[in-house]
Amino acid sequence: MPAVNLKRVPVVLYGMVFLIVLLGIAQQVFVDTIGIETPLKDLRHISLDEELNLGAWFSSMVMVCIAGLTAVIGIIERHSKKPQNWPYWLVLAFGFLYMSVDENIAIHEVTIDPLRNAFDLSGAFYFAWVLPAVVLVGTLGLVYLRFLIRLPRRFAVLFVVSGSVYLAGAIGFEMLGAMFAGSEGYDALGYKIFYILEETFELVGLTTFLSALLAYLGKVHQYAAITFQRAIQAGYVKAGE
Repeated sequence: MPAVNLKRVPVVLYGMVFLIVLLGIAQQVFVDTIGIETPLKDLRHISLDEELNLGAWFSSMVMVCIAGLTAVIGIIERHSKKPQNWPYWLVLAFGFLYMSVDENIAIHEVTIDPLRNAFDLSGAFYFAWVLPAVVLVGTLGLVYLRFLIRLPRRFAVLFVVSGSVYLAGAIGFEMLGAMFAGSEGYDALGYKIFYILEETFELVGLTTFLSALLAYLGKVHQYAAITFQRAIQAGYVKAGE
């Protein structure tokens, strides 16, 4: 009976993150030292600053996994003795599903020019989509306080830490990179450093959150592995079975 040990998944995920970041750095060094006038061009598919690349694919897949896990946890907890948090889990599931789509087709980027022109934004807000994103994140943070308080402290801390790491990249380093992109252009060293940090923090934050969800499923709901078989019983294996 094939099964995926939930404890081993994070090791594989962090290994993939390390490889993606390493390849992204190698791509930037290649472009800066050799240029793009070679048969390999600019190695766009492993760049950390392009759409439709390896990092974007990995992020999207992790987001889909997070959406699936949060949906499963929400369904489990809806029928548990403490069902208060199930709507929060399902909202997270829909949110990460949307984020996975956005990661591939860049919905948020269509707002940049209209917002920049409407409010004459520059500097840290040169990538203007971060403005509504900051408002949305602040609002969700307040709404989810009750959710976090109800969680076991270990997981509340893990969720906050992973979310903070992700937002530090997606919004924090995005804003820092925007200052260089708007004033010095996309070839500025500062921009290159910050977009590498941005993507690294996003990947680490997502991977940490997925790992925390797997640990939550194991610790709180006593699932040790996800099994795959043709029998009708296929699904989860509880610890000790």
